[in-house]
Amino acid sequence: MEGASILQVNELTQTQLLSLFALASDLETGRRTASRALEGVIVLTAFFEPSTRTRLSFESAAHRSGASVISVPDGRVSSVHKGESLADTGVMLNSYADIVVLRHPSGTALDDIRATRLNIPLINGGNGCAEHPTQAMADWYALHKRCADRDGAEIPLRPGRRRSLGVIGTPRRMRALRSFLLMGAVHFPHLLREVTVVSEDPQPLDAELAKALADASLPVVCTADLRQHVGRFDIVYQNSLTLVGTEYEVFDSAFRIDGDTPLKPDALVMHPLARLSELGADLDGTPHNLYFDQADGAVFVRQALLLAVAGRLDRIRRSDPEDLG
Repeated sequence: MEGASILQVNELTQTQLLSLFALASDLETGRRTASRALEGVIVLTAFFEPSTRTRLSFESAAHRSGASVISVPDGRVSSVHKGESLADTGVMLNSYADIVVLRHPSGTALDDIRATRLNIPLINGGNGCAEHPTQAMADWYALHKRCADRDGAEIPLRPGRRRSLGVIGTPRRMRALRSFLLMGAVHFPHLLREVTVVSEDPQPLDAELAKALADASLPVVCTADLRQHVGRFDIVYQNSLTLVGTEYEVFDSAFRIDGDTPLKPDALVMHPLARLSELGADLDGTPHNLYFDQADGAVFVRQALLLAVAGRLDRIRRSDPEDLG
């Protein structure tokens, strides 16, 4: 992965993802340390759209490995706000950083910023409604960890128990849901038995996503009746916010998950955050809650990714057993 750009889920391989998960687990538990592995590397977080978790977790990941961080925290403070093209901005970034993490409300932003000659690694931090591949990495890493704990297995999970997945939202308009489903269909179909999409939209899947699920031989049901199906879900992925132009709007708000929802006793509830009223805070202290693990683990997945893209995996060290207590 050295020198690679990470733009879409389908550009990654299962082997790469599982290797990143294994490294993230070692970094998170302290079995391995990379505190100085990115010394001399400059990571630029260019965020032309609001973000809390994605930007801060990338910056935390960079700092944890000794990288320097520069940032465009708000597109309104950049020359793009004056009318400069992303292509012209991209030309300049070659001289300013070694890796760029970009978030932008336009689905074409990745192509636009590389239109002239941005030739350093570019990581997609979310582009319009299209994709959010590193969110999907964090999501599937959290699932691997929790399911491994429950099954008494190792990370990464091997083929075994298949789980029923319920997705609440409109994936074709919600990039986190879309990338999560794409990654599951392309790389982890052996962990799923079926997929149910609960949405107010009668056609919640786009053609690419529908084909990926069909190619994975995963049965798919699209419905607007949450109560009829929720009791069989092993995994519930909830979202309601979607980007429309440059503004966020709430969709599928009728499908709230909270302590009164008849979930399976061992069901896991996922959410990319930020949440509004669609996810009850009364689930926060229950075993259903996987969404905080998604946010916590994202730092270590993104740290592993930065190390791989920078070509610094050889600088990671095994921790001294005495340091682990």
